[in-house]
Amino acid sequence: MATDIIMPKLSDTMTEGKLGAWKKSIGDQVQRGDVIAEVETDKAVMELEAFTSGILLEQRVKPGELVAVGTVIGIVGAPGESAVPGTVIPEAPAVAAPQVEPVLAPTPAPEPAPAPTPAPALDEAVQQPPGPAQAEAEDLQQKAAPVVRRHARELGIDLGQVTGSGPGGRVLLEDLQRFSGVMLSAEPPVAEPPATLAGEQASPEAPQAEGGVVPLSRMRAAIARTVTEAWHTIPHFFVTVEIQMDEVEEVRRELKESGSPLSINDMIVKGTALALARFPMLNASFVNERIVSHDEINIGMAVSLPDGLLVPVIRGCQALSLQEIAVQSRRLIERARSGRLSEAEMGGGTFTISNMGMFDVTEFAAVIHPPQAGILAVGSVYDGIVVKDGQPVVARLARMTLSADHRLVDGAYAARFLKELKRILKKPVLMLV
Repeated sequence: MATDIIMPKLSDTMTEGKLGAWKKSIGDQVQRGDVIAEVETDKAVMELEAFTSGILLEQRVKPGELVAVGTVIGIVGAPGESAVPGTVIPEAPAVAAPQVEPVLAPTPAPEPAPAPTPAPALDEAVQQPPGPAQAEAEDLQQKAAPVVRRHARELGIDLGQVTGSGPGGRVLLEDLQRFSGVMLSAEPPVAEPPATLAGEQASPEAPQAEGGVVPLSRMRAAIARTVTEAWHTIPHFFVTVEIQMDEVEEVRRELKESGSPLSINDMIVKGTALALARFPMLNASFVNERIVSHDEINIGMAVSLPDGLLVPVIRGCQALSLQEIAVQSRRLIERARSGRLSEAEMGGGTFTISNMGMFDVTEFAAVIHPPQAGILAVGSVYDGIVVKDGQPVVARLARMTLSADHRLVDGAYAARFLKELKRILKKPVLMLV
């Protein structure tokens, strides 16, 4: 039985996706785990993989085409099976299983039609193999890396006009630079390692328009929808606490010298997970007039990009050691930089941390990511004065602001959570047990 390949919903904010490139041609065998196509979402470039084996019978969407989530983009079936009743596809070598589904695709849904249309003639309904011109265009798409195709689209250049110097005529970034006369970066839209609003490096500034009206990018539009919904529907309130960070910096320094590098943010993530375990209402969600509790503590980290931000999620923080959190954090930040985060890596968050300390921001408040109950805004670590044994002394301090959903928690509950977080960060040895 033929199976639809649909445009999957790869993030909470995704409403449409662009087909970047087909990785299989019509009639090709598709083995379990093969990449069928690349999909560009409002947040990243994703790869659609096959669960089982079959034959690619149809390609209904062309590379570069933008379609709504749930749209059928292709058909996969068994060898000799027809995508349209009564037609026959030339038989390919036998494979084991008759069906294939993309790893990330939700349950296929039929496309609604605005009005019934006459059925096409049988010979028109059959997907024909691509002609020479189409085959050549698809071949060029395969012979250029995603970053080269992206720059070509931005510059309005047809890759067919560019002579490739790579193996098999592959168009390299240098070829596109020579053709366009424009210096191009091999990094996906980030010129320097972006900082995590969860990390410690400064993020490059987004390019500014010189007057005129600039349309929103898909990422910026998705952010606009999310924060507008959050601000209009979630009754925010904010509580700020000042935390002494001397011991956190000392433990971090000792671990780094012993061969276990980690960031201040890794320690804040671990400390937050320990505090959330004692204050589970801040790890809950408000959904359809009900409170939904979560068994896992999945903490999202806001990662800054020139055109917006991504929020990869460290899952199961309650069961991870500090070192394991550091490893997961580095991996997710790198994947966010390369635009290759998967659905699982961006979804399922139950709480979020936004760290702007690398920008010398002392204090700020963040907007809650619905349907989460809270987000922790972390400022920079700075020198301040505290009283110890009746005497003023210099200490390393940081201000942290909790934005909380008043439908789930009250001010006193939020204050007790921050008091617990403060206790843990003042004695970071608690994170090592």
